[in-house]
Amino acid sequence: MEEEQSNDLSPCIGVCQYNEEELCSGCFRNSTEISQWFDMTIEEKKKIISLLPSRMEELF
Repeated sequence: MEEEQSNDLSPCIGVCQYNEEELCSGCFRNSTEISQWFDMTIEEKKKIISLLPSRMEELF
């Protein structure tokens, strides 16, 4: 059940395009965060998710 809850946290919206800062314009994660996502703990994922709104604001 923890694995299922862990996957539910993904901010991916299926729009994978990187800008010059190497951030995805769909979910605002960087390529390292995306590639390591399924190996991260729930706490690590929540920390990254908490950073996404400020990354979005910086880009738009």
